[in-house]
Amino acid sequence: MSKKIKCGLAALVTMFAMFCANAQDQATKPNALLNLMRFEGQWEAPTTMVLEGKTYLFTYYLEFKKTADGSGLSMEEWFSSPELGTLKGSNLIGYNGNDEKIHWFSVDNFGTSHEHIGVWKTNDHFYMQANEKQQSKKFVENINMVFKSNDLLELTLTASLDGNEFEKVSGLFQRKK
Repeated sequence: MSKKIKCGLAALVTMFAMFCANAQDQATKPNALLNLMRFEGQWEAPTTMVLEGKTYLFTYYLEFKKTADGSGLSMEEWFSSPELGTLKGSNLIGYNGNDEKIHWFSVDNFGTSHEHIGVWKTNDHFYMQANEKQQSKKFVENINMVFKSNDLLELTLTASLDGNEFEKVSGLFQRKK
């Protein structure tokens, strides 16, 4: 009988240790992942874009949905502007436990396709950057997204070629759903 009790206790201790290890993993990983899930929903903002010195105003829409059983997000983005045309973009966003960063891959009908690497600077401030070559020049895109409240998100984007800023976008997004 004591052998059965020892085996039962050993199994219980093993299960408890596995539960604690899993809880510890969930305690370290989710800060980035849980913060990422705050984006879920539909957002819109009156947006200003300054592109090569010209200013454009339009309403920008974002829709974030959970993917892969809640371990990532997809995001659709769009706007229409008489001067710029209609943008339609798709994004896949996830947390990479190997480098502890957010990887945000974007593709759109304007010919953009690149990966942003991001980090949470604070629980309310997400920052990401894309680096690549465009027209044989170094392209850098910096995006800051700051939660002003649960339903208010400030977005600023700056893009430069060889260190010369050519695009700046800003909007204060409100959650619609």
